[in-house]
Amino acid sequence: MKVNLVYTRLRTEERMIADALRARGCAVDSYADAGLVLSLDRERWGDGAPVLMRSMSFTRARYLASILEVKGSRVLNSAHAIATCGDKALTTLALAAKDVPMPWSFLGFEEQASVAEVDRRGYPSVTKPVTGSWGRMVARMDSKSAAEGLMSMRFEMGGASDHVALVQQYIDKPGYDLRVYVMGKAVGGIRRRSEHWITNTARGAMPERYDVPPSHAKLAERAAEAVGGDILAVDLLETRDGKVLVNEINHCVEFARSIEVTGIPLPELMADYVLGVLR
Repeated sequence: MKVNLVYTRLRTEERMIADALRARGCAVDSYADAGLVLSLDRERWGDGAPVLMRSMSFTRARYLASILEVKGSRVLNSAHAIATCGDKALTTLALAAKDVPMPWSFLGFEEQASVAEVDRRGYPSVTKPVTGSWGRMVARMDSKSAAEGLMSMRFEMGGASDHVALVQQYIDKPGYDLRVYVMGKAVGGIRRRSEHWITNTARGAMPERYDVPPSHAKLAERAAEAVGGDILAVDLLETRDGKVLVNEINHCVEFARSIEVTGIPLPELMADYVLGVLR
């Protein structure tokens, strides 16, 4: 049995996953995404072995997965799942289609119209780019003047593809958010605690062990099914009165900052899942 691992950098995560696969008797060939040049046809790539897509680039991962699937490779996660999870607007639509509970949100395509809708919905609210990770360019709007300033920057900077305003309900969290790892089923999670309202570990939040209750596991599994993913991290927001909502879904699961704290053997679980799919 063999797996082709596509990566951007061989980080701790990729090395641990590859080691776990090899420990289970699976051969692993690794390919840097920057070095891949693939023909746009149905000719098989390499030996046609399944592909574990670990590219950190949304653009590269989406295109590579799409090409390799046309060439007959089984890709985890699929091109559809990557494209959906990598675009927060498409993630939200996929969740809405399956009635998965989430914060209200809207998409705007013009500055004044977007400001008017934020003003109608009320403050505080959150604006974020439709693509991106690690909490970058996420901002809270506490007043109309803040909305005007942020919407002005959103629509004046970047190219035409960037001129989309995704606005989301601000959730007053009790100092943390929750992440549930799903591989067909929920296998564990972390709590990310911070004094700041943005609770990404990349922004300084501290990971804690989190024993996922059945209700949270079921919600995360519903979210994963909605986007059609294999190996995902589902981010949940818990309100101060205990209501739980799905916020975002990550298709390239990162765990280097949290694995020692949580004790969840994610590389081994990923390897078991991949081999289970291949069998």
